[in-house]
Amino acid sequence: MSIPKAALLILTLLLAACSEPAPPTLNLYRAVAIGDLDQIKRHLHWGTDLNQADAAGDEPLHVAARQGNVASARLLLGGGADPQRRNVQGRTPLQLALIHGKTRVAELLKDQGVPIDSQTLLIELAGMGVANRDSFEFLLRQGAHLNLPVPSGETALTAAILGGHLETAARLILLGADVNQSNAKGQRPLDLARSQLGPRRDDRARISELLERNGALPGDQEGGRGDQTDE
Repeated sequence: MSIPKAALLILTLLLAACSEPAPPTLNLYRAVAIGDLDQIKRHLHWGTDLNQADAAGDEPLHVAARQGNVASARLLLGGGADPQRRNVQGRTPLQLALIHGKTRVAELLKDQGVPIDSQTLLIELAGMGVANRDSFEFLLRQGAHLNLPVPSGETALTAAILGGHLETAARLILLGADVNQSNAKGQRPLDLARSQLGPRRDDRARISELLERNGALPGDQEGGRGDQTDE
């Protein structure tokens, strides 16, 4: 007994409807923030724009990078999210991942072919006061040098000092930063820390003590290594 063509068509449509995911019930940014993979998959199926910013200026991949949600980031990248777009603050997903110490997301982005200017990122993070060991070690594995200045003139340590970031300076010294390495302007770390330029003078006073405990010398005292880098 044959089944009428109309009945076959109806059955096919019903089966297709059963296999199709329901529309999402959470907005995409919330789904990414809480790591709701089912909701993210629904958004992918129903064609939600993955590169649309929310009210705070972040796109979904920025949210995933900040949260360190590797599974969400992988889904978004697989669905076509642009890994190099900047949020309203001008930061890429890679930058956000490293600022917040989410190196598993940084590794994912690297594996997706995102270019990494490791030296510039190292000094940017130091200047912002990031002190996360995992983020610094990630950049060192990508070829960054602790004692090499960028064209703007600063090493990671002098950038941290100029920002008055005590914890960052301590972390860099633990990782092997040279406390007597001058920046491109010939300024020694200890001289910068003792200067009155910039904010957070109390922190820079403590940075001076930290540097001295680790063998730092002023620029007018012999025995330093002000003209060397670890190239």
